[in-house]
Amino acid sequence: MQDNIKAPNCKKPLIALTGGGTGGHIYPNLALIDTLKNRGFDICYIGGEKGSLEHRLAFENNVDFYSIKPIKLVRSMSKNAMKNNIAIPKVLAKSTKDAVDILRKLQPSCIFSKGGFVSVPIVLGAKKLDIPVVAHESDFTLGLANKIAKTLGATILKANPQSAFDGALVGMPLRQNIFGIDKKYAMEKLNVKNMQNKPILLVLGGSLGASAINQAIEKNLDELRKNYFVIHVTGKNKNTRLQKDDYLPFEYANDIALFYAVADVVLSRAGATSVFEISALNKRAVFVPLPKGISRGDQIYNANLAKEYGATVCEQSQNFCDKILPSIEIALQNLPMRTISNDSNGKIADIICDRVRRGEKCKNKKPSPNGLQ
Repeated sequence: MQDNIKAPNCKKPLIALTGGGTGGHIYPNLALIDTLKNRGFDICYIGGEKGSLEHRLAFENNVDFYSIKPIKLVRSMSKNAMKNNIAIPKVLAKSTKDAVDILRKLQPSCIFSKGGFVSVPIVLGAKKLDIPVVAHESDFTLGLANKIAKTLGATILKANPQSAFDGALVGMPLRQNIFGIDKKYAMEKLNVKNMQNKPILLVLGGSLGASAINQAIEKNLDELRKNYFVIHVTGKNKNTRLQKDDYLPFEYANDIALFYAVADVVLSRAGATSVFEISALNKRAVFVPLPKGISRGDQIYNANLAKEYGATVCEQSQNFCDKILPSIEIALQNLPMRTISNDSNGKIADIICDRVRRGEKCKNKKPSPNGLQ
């Protein structure tokens, strides 16, 4: 629990962002920072323990960060999973108490939650203090954290126009820094030496990487290199360490905008953030959704949505490795993806402003008029 939390000066209403665990729960939060600041809000981030992905990214974006110790429900019957899940009530009670302490000192006007297990204690704490919550769901169905938020009275927003739950359709918050990057500049920054001027294939597995995609690329790499320059984001500690011409591996895409800018075709997991960003950039794409059972199946819905907007879908089946090459060839021959949604950031900011109007908690002064536009 932090001892250095400062009480707000109430010059501006404060929005507390929360959500974490994977990039899909974090990047959309970060995408809203500039829009919310332009509306007259101050921003902070409440997430997992120091050193977590959300902590690092909040620091990189100059956002004040406050940490709690969350716990994740592990959907497995293994001994370790059962031991973890038995501890959930005790850990959740403690993390919720910590969240209440943080929120009471910060006095945010509204919580914006992107879901994930990290957000649950903050949403529970907000309920105890009667702080309004706006929760955004990227996927076709509500995740567990957002289901909890909904039962507690959160305003539910959705990104997917085909989603099967009630909520305002706002699309996906998109990082504006991914747009307008010069390809030549990006190639220089990434040290891409594409001497034969081949189409550039960008391979993404999500913020944690994807072992199945990594294995398929490694198996097909020699064949791929005949026709493509391959940039491969493997995930942390999953670098293939292969040293070959026309192949450039990275453990992590520190500046995803550079990677997108150089890509002629993208091979990616079908996380919602990736699908919306790649479509907004009008890239040719192949999406490989996580199979149902490994996840709750929402990447399959995301991939089907992407297909309607011009992407190619390659299922992770038994002959997955054999389907990679022809799928990439088909995507490269097709037209680029069409954009799925526009102005999501502005729509979300409008809704947050409305919740601040109806649920402002700062008692010393009224919120800045700029925060209510």
